Amino acid sequence: MSTVPAEIAGIGPTSLKLRVSPGFDPLKAAVGPDEYFLLSRIDGSQSLRQVLLDSGLPVERGVAIVTRLRSIGALLLPGESAAPAPASVPSAPARPVGPLRSAQGTDSQPQDLAHDLRLANPSPEEQAALDEDAEIDDTDRRRLLALERLILKQDPYMLLGVSQGADAKALKRAYFLLSKEIHPDRYYGKKLGSFAARMSRVFEEVSRTYAQLTTPDRARGSAAHAAIRTNEQPQTPQEYAGELFDRACQLEVAGDHMSAMRLFAACVRMDPQIKFLRRAASCALAAGQPRSALEYAKKAQTQAPNDVSAARLLASAFRAAGKLSDAEEVLVMAMAMKSENDVLTSELRNDLAEVRRMLAPT
Repeated sequence: MSTVPAEIAGIGPTSLKLRVSPGFDPLKAAVGPDEYFLLSRIDGSQSLRQVLLDSGLPVERGVAIVTRLRSIGALLLPGESAAPAPASVPSAPARPVGPLRSAQGTDSQPQDLAHDLRLANPSPEEQAALDEDAEIDDTDRRRLLALERLILKQDPYMLLGVSQGADAKALKRAYFLLSKEIHPDRYYGKKLGSFAARMSRVFEEVSRTYAQLTTPDRARGSAAHAAIRTNEQPQTPQEYAGELFDRACQLEVAGDHMSAMRLFAACVRMDPQIKFLRRAASCALAAGQPRSALEYAKKAQTQAPNDVSAARLLASAFRAAGKLSDAEEVLVMAMAMKSENDVLTSELRNDLAEVRRMLAPT
């Protein structure tokens, strides 16, 4: 699992407790699902590091989101009363749909992925995917279909978009660029149709290929590498729980909530930390399993009794289980907790109004 950096450029130490800028309107700013999700977790009481860890998003993705939210005036640093004027960021040039530049070259020049996205002579299945009703743009559709073709060729260098025998630096850069484009969390919460499974499968294969090319003798399974492996420290239960959590998140993003729930259950049995419990509860709600959601949410709220977002999750679980009075009680208590997140406060107010409407006699 990735490590949260000590500092984020343009923001400062991740030990800081950020707040949402009063009056910031997520709708007007057109924030995406991942950005809104992370924004709702920032309330001035948790450090940025803890917010990133608890979100369940890949660390690199979370850092990128926080950086963008700061750039559009959504976040305040400690001591600030108003956000600085949003930076004027030039629009990125459109990417060509065709042979792209190599991922190798000097670091001073912008690089891209060397995959041919023209998708010549598409099969009927590929054409159906291109025409499918899904919330994914044409370039990403073509990239995923092109990568599926390259997986069948079983050429690891072509799959990563580098030349045969590329060095470690080129491999790392190519993998970094490619993983950003195809990571399932990039389209979290969107309707992907068949591309949900494609994205999960391609991302897993690209990650496996990168590990194969950058781990000495891994592909050949040599005796020397085997000896190195035997000298490594055994994997701890916490490390294994982290792996299960990452796999469960990928399944959840792909829409396979029941399979994700099985991995989340195994994960929290080994390491019931709050981040795992929260994501497991959210997945159970999406899977229509209110009893499991309630179990996870109660444990999460016990670990963080003053966490407003944990309380809201518990209220959602009570509501899904049909326990409206309990949901109302939790929401009232959450409204009394200290929170400087206007977005989260507004959500709590709306949740409470809806629960009370459902409780009102007809």
